Amino acid sequence: MKNLSYRLSKWSIVNLVGFNITWLGLIFFGNSFIPFAATLFIFHLYFQAEKNELVLILLVATIGVLLDSTLEYNSIFVFPKTEYIPLWLITLWFCFAATIRHSLGFLAQSKILQLLVGGIAAPLSYLAGAKFSVVHLTLSTGLSYLLLACIWGPLLVVIFLMSERVGIEEKCYAE
Repeated sequence: MKNLSYRLSKWSIVNLVGFNITWLGLIFFGNSFIPFAATLFIFHLYFQAEKNELVLILLVATIGVLLDSTLEYNSIFVFPKTEYIPLWLITLWFCFAATIRHSLGFLAQSKILQLLVGGIAAPLSYLAGAKFSVVHLTLSTGLSYLLLACIWGPLLVVIFLMSERVGIEEKCYAE
């Protein structure tokens, strides 16, 4: 098994800041922010991505798009002005996937922490999206949160198991 220890580095901080800029930009500007988000994603692939990381990104993004599409198909999510999940959300999934081995790498050591962060933080992201009117949640806020927590807690554990199985080798960033 590969050593999955995590070290906070300037690249982890760049990854975290880049993802938060991307999240805010895609939430507030939608599809018009995609070129900027894509530029940050390409920057990540060029400067930060590790061996086999693109495989992990494709797996995580595919699972995420299928998950949100399923929630949309079952009318749990309703997106304004579109019949399917919007392109900006697909872009967001790719950008989120690029955080797994970097700014979220600290979660790799603890399945309990993965479960807690997935079950607490991820649903809050969706609730924030609803607050900013980029998605309408058809269930009450409490039921939406509970459903998303039940999905996202285990999902984040699965994502980190996939990260381990894909066999990504770590880069050592000298400070």
